[in-house]
Order: sequence, then structure tokens, then C-alpha cells
Amino acid sequence: MNDKYDGIEEVEQTPWQILTKERVLNTPVFDIYREKSICPRNGKAGNFYVIDCPRSWVNIAAVTKNDELVLVKQYRQGSRKFELETPGGCIERGEDPLTAGIRELREETGYVGENPRIIGRVSPNPALQGNYCYAMLIENVEKTAETEFDDGEDIFCMKIPYRKVKEMILSGEIDHGLVLNTLMFYEYIRNKTTK
Repeated sequence: MNDKYDGIEEVEQTPWQILTKERVLNTPVFDIYREKSICPRNGKAGNFYVIDCPRSWVNIAAVTKNDELVLVKQYRQGSRKFELETPGGCIERGEDPLTAGIRELREETGYVGENPRIIGRVSPNPALQGNYCYAMLIENVEKTAETEFDDGEDIFCMKIPYRKVKEMILSGEIDHGLVLNTLMFYEYIRNKTTK
């Protein structure tokens, strides 16, 4: 018996066998593949669609000395609205998540800070994607640099007291799923260090 799941016996599972893989859409951001795979449980084949996002990304909980979070507000094409988010962005090829997070925070907000560290990692949608979103914490941030927006960015930066950020989550004002993951990891780290 495996104690990993607190007394629940873990069943050994076999990965699905991929018979064919065909790219059906190619874009600058991702590719979509149709894969024909066999279910190991019943031997039946089925078609599945996979979004190949070659790059992962990082979101940053950037905290000031006054217990404020640095957030950004920007228009998102998918939701067709302005989203309130933690700073973040794509990890460039050959770049590690920590370096990417420090760079993204500086580029999007002009803020730099101390003790940068990865505090979590999630699979955004493992049914369709194989990449990750890393959650990062940078403390005692201060605005010391000019922003360096990408061509497709139009970002408004703000500092919001952490207690207010929690209210904004509960009211639905902050509703970006991957941003909420970063804030959940931050809340966990925060509670762990204060107890």
C-alpha cells in the first residue's frame, strides 16, 4: 500500500500509446495536433487534440515593504476585457523561470526587489497542454527602472494593499485562474511564515 494518498491504494496505470500525430494548425503562439491514441484499459483508439505551447510562463507576487502587491491591468483579447493580474509573462527559450520572473517584473512595472524565489508550479490545462505556469515571490519591491513594454502590451501598474487584494478575489474583480494560483501560493507561504 502506498501512503501517498493517506491509506488509499494507488493503482498502477499505463500511459496511452500514440498511434499517429498530425499538426492541424500552426500559429506563432502554439500548434494544435490531432493524436490518435489507444486507451490501455480497453484497447480502443480515439482522436484527441493537443495544444503544443512550447513555452511556459511565470507570474509574480511582488510585495512592497508596506504589504502591498504590485498588480497590472491590461486588456485581454480572450476575455474581451481589462484584467487585473500579477505581473508575468513567457519564459524565453534557454531562460530559467526565476530569471524570467525578475525580467518580466522589471519590464512590465519597473519594480525590482529582494529574495526572488519560485513558490509553486501548475499545469494550466493538462487535458490539452503540456506547459507550466510558475508562481514566484519577490519581496520588498521598489520602482527603480523604466518599463519596457512589448509591442502588444498596454499595461497600467498599481500597488494595492494585500488585504484589499483578498477582497477583490472574493468579489470576482480578480478572476484570472493562473493569477489566482499565484496568489494562492503566496497566501500559503505568507501563512506558513507567520505561524
